Order: sequence, then structure tokens, then C-alpha cells
Amino acid sequence: MSYDQSNYLQQQFVDRKISRREFVGRVGALGLAAATATSLISLGTQARAQTPRSGGRLKLGWYTSSASDTLRPGRMSSTTDFLRAWQVGSNLIRYSRKMTAEPDLATEWEPNKDLTQWRFKIRKGVEFHNGKKLTLDDIIYSLNLHRGEKSDSAVRTFFNDFKDIRKDGDDVLVIELQSPNADLPMTVGDVHTIIAPQGFEDWNNFVGTGPFKLKHFQPGIEMLVERNPNYFGKAPHVDEVSSIGIQDNAARMNALVAGDVHYIVRVDPKLVDAIGQAPGVAMAASASGRRITFPMQVDAAPFDNPDLRMAILYSAKRQSMVKDVLKGMGMVGNDTPIAPTDVYHDPNLPQRDFDLDKAKFHLKKAGMDGKSVTLHMSDAAGGPVAPDLAQHLKESSAEVGLNIELQREPSDGYYTNVWLKRPFCMGHLIPRPTADLTISLIYHSKAAWNETHFKDPELDALIERARSVLDGPERREIYNKAQRIIYDRSGCLIPVHPHWLDARSDKLMGWEGDPSGEGCGYRISELVWLDE
Repeated sequence: MSYDQSNYLQQQFVDRKISRREFVGRVGALGLAAATATSLISLGTQARAQTPRSGGRLKLGWYTSSASDTLRPGRMSSTTDFLRAWQVGSNLIRYSRKMTAEPDLATEWEPNKDLTQWRFKIRKGVEFHNGKKLTLDDIIYSLNLHRGEKSDSAVRTFFNDFKDIRKDGDDVLVIELQSPNADLPMTVGDVHTIIAPQGFEDWNNFVGTGPFKLKHFQPGIEMLVERNPNYFGKAPHVDEVSSIGIQDNAARMNALVAGDVHYIVRVDPKLVDAIGQAPGVAMAASASGRRITFPMQVDAAPFDNPDLRMAILYSAKRQSMVKDVLKGMGMVGNDTPIAPTDVYHDPNLPQRDFDLDKAKFHLKKAGMDGKSVTLHMSDAAGGPVAPDLAQHLKESSAEVGLNIELQREPSDGYYTNVWLKRPFCMGHLIPRPTADLTISLIYHSKAAWNETHFKDPELDALIERARSVLDGPERREIYNKAQRIIYDRSGCLIPVHPHWLDARSDKLMGWEGDPSGEGCGYRISELVWLDE
């Protein structure tokens, strides 16, 4: 009888019909042995935590906060923007954890034989947060925001090849391309392509079709959303999500430990052990293909000299950066954007590392021996490890004979005022779901985010050719050639690929690591629940 009663009480506890205190008291009253009672409590607690619970306000502490925070689709640049965009917005497709295309607003899609036309069947019955029914006109308007010479969209280069976007009936969208593109569905899954109502322009009061509705948005301060009761997909567990930026690393960790937030990103590797020892919190780390970059603009003196760029590439002590700065939580980079986690990574490129003789040779040839250059850097460029990586490069370059003067810039406005504007700075680029998106966004001559100003017709041709080739040996060969050009000529030091170092409260359940981005690939808001 006691056994049956204990199982009943355990289920009552899992279902949250009795409190932990009541559960402990009633199990003890059954007269069970202490070890048995303890085991039941432990199993009941585990089962309760694994059972999704609805309700509560999820509080997220991101790594940056700026007056330039935005929900304007084409101008989003930080992962804070991406997190918030996917709270309120939807795309034609969404990315799976395996970096494949899954249905979102589109339920199915197919190309013609030569990959120059794609047809998307659009989900019926979808509503915007203001009650307006989704139509093909809304989708066409939203995608056209990224097209044309007048567009200032960061992903305009993805849309340069779009010939036409039109509707076929009430539920089929047709995209015509000037040339083949095997990866087109992944392009329209990029976060920048979230769908807004036709003619919509009030971006800080975004009206979308996502799992949450916007309550208020104060750039640089906070965004608060509430569950969308009419969401077409799987309903999120939490009622509300508050996302704020906490730029100081220690303050971000302290906010987690104090219970002010449930989740933080960009944990300083030096603080990982402290989080492991703190009560009520745990690390939530996962491998990634993101990259911290040191772009040198090839059209700005003195970096227009290829020998200076090569000297800096050979001055970086990459293994030491991973060991001493990242505390082993990352992978060595090799000056190519295609990380070792990517299927198209070329392992045959010679691994660059610190080479005193080669670095000195190129530095002397450039006429820069004993001279100085300025490196602009900030926590915004990769989080708390960015300044330490910059200092590491400064020290190893000094051994070569180059003085790197560090100019620390505020995180607020870094990607507006510094990145792409200074001839030598630091950048942080998140993984993209395809090799085409990874390379096109940064290295194509017409790329809006071409951080080195590198332009090469041969590389452009390879990028465009790869789009017409399905996965296989030919496509791999094309991407190997593209990586070789970037490796040899682009002028960008990519020394490391850091892991995602997130941390969570033990009250937050349902977390899943995702290589595409921190915070479960920026989808944490719709996945987790709170056990409190």
C-alpha cells in the first residue's frame, strides 16, 4: 500500500498539484526508509524538471545593448537583434539544428530542373499580431526590402540575383533567379528576411507572425514580448520574455547568480570555473563555427601592402590563443571563414601559426619594421575574450618588430561607428547555415559586410558557380578554390573559432546547444520553460 501511495504522491508532485514541502512530508509519513524516500524525492524532482511547464517570464541577459538595437530587418547586425527578431517574426523556412531547411511560413518548396526558379507553397490561416491575415503580397513586400540599388539591407548581396518575385494563385510564391541557386531556401531563412505586413515601416513597433507579440521595445534598454495566442507553430512555454543587454562580463554573471536573469551569453572563459562552483547555475556551452576576425582593409594604407598583411598573419600565436585566452574552449582558425565544423572546410590548407622568420621577412619587405599600426577593438567583437585576443596579438607582433597600438572602443555603436570603417579592427561573425551564405556575406565584391574591402573577380565567379552545383565533389572543389583565394589574398586574420559559452539558471529547462548560434541558435525563447 505504501508503494502505491508513494507513486501517487510522486506523480502529484511531478504534475505540480502538491509542493515539494508537502511531497517530502507526506512521503515521510508513509514510514518509508530514509534512502527510499530520498530516492523518490530525487526521481520526482528530475521528472518534474523534465516536464514542460507553461507560464512565467523568461529573463535573458545578452552581451550587448546599444541605441542602434533594431528590428528593422535589413539593418540588424548583432545577435541581440537576431534573438529579438525571431521572437516576433517568421521566415519562409527555418533552420534545423542540423542546418537543413524546415517549414515555417512555407510548408513545401521545389525548384525547376536548372535551379533558376523556386516555388514555395505558403501556409494558410496565418495571422499577424494585429489580426491581419498573411498574404503573398506581404511576403513579396518583405523580400523586396533587400533588393535593388536603393536597398541598404545588409543581405542585399543575397538578392542581387533575384529576377522576379511573384505570386501564382493565393498560396504559391514564385522566385525567379538570373542564375541557378541550389541554396535558395536557406537564403530566405536568414533572420533578416522576417516577414512584415505590406507597406510596414514602424520597425521599433514590429508586427510579425512569430511566437511572441511585442509589448515594448526600448533600444539600448530592453525588449519585452508576450506569448502570441494565435501562433501557427508550436506554442512557446513561457508567457513573456524580457531581453536586456548587460555589457560588463562580471555584472552579467552576477545577474545570473543573483537570479535577476535566467540565461546569459558570452561567458568570459576565466569565469567558467566560478560558474561551475556557484549554487543554482550551470554552464550551457556548445561548439560553434563562429569566428573572431582581424580584418585589414586592402584599399587603405598601410594595409594595402600585401606583405604587411602577411606579416600580421604569421604573427598570431593561434594555439596559444585557444589555450590561454579561450581556456581550451574553441578551435584554431586558419584565415578562412569556413570553420572545421562545416562540411566544406578545406583541411588541406597549410595551418598558419606563429612563424618568426616569415613574419620578419614580410614586415621588412613592407618597410614596416619597427613601425606602428592601430587596432580598434571592443567587447562587441566577440565578447569578453576580444580584448585579451587583441593583447595577445600585440605581444606576439612585438616579437616580430611591429608595434600594434590598441584602441579600445565602446560596445555601444561599435558596429555602426567602427567596424567596416576603420582600416584595422576586430569583428565577430556568426555561423551561417551554408558555405554560400558564409562567403557571400563577407567576401563577394558586392557584399554589404565586406570587412576587408577585398574584391576579386575570380572569387566572385567561384561563389556564383557553386550555387548552380548540388552537393558533391564538384561543389567541394569549388569551395576549396574559394577558400584558397581568401587564405592567400583577402587580408583577414581569423585565428580562432570560440565555442558558445552560455550559462543558465537551474530553473531553466529545455535548453539545447546549437552550433548556429548562442541561446539555442537564437531560438531559446520558444524552446525553454521555467521550473519555479
